Amino acid sequence: MSRRDKSYSRHHLLPTSRGWANVSKNIEVIPDINHRAIHQLFANQMIAQQLITTLNISSKALRPDVKEWLLEVLSSKDILDPYEWYKEEVIR
Repeated sequence: MSRRDKSYSRHHLLPTSRGWANVSKNIEVIPDINHRAIHQLFANQMIAQQLITTLNISSKALRPDVKEWLLEVLSSKDILDPYEWYKEEVIR
């Protein structure tokens, strides 16, 4: 399927609903279907929250020690602080 066969939309890497800027460095152009899926699953969560949500969705398939390790790694940083998770060029 070529790019012409799909509809695309602008996805904010850092949600404008949380006060982040509507600027090009904070926008990724992605297929509409992916954009809708991201917001259906994650609403306007920050990336670390999205990873934890994904972990919880998949937890039945994970070994308990792996889940515990992943949660420990993800919670080792402030999950709401984008400076802990995003590239500097996206934030500034």
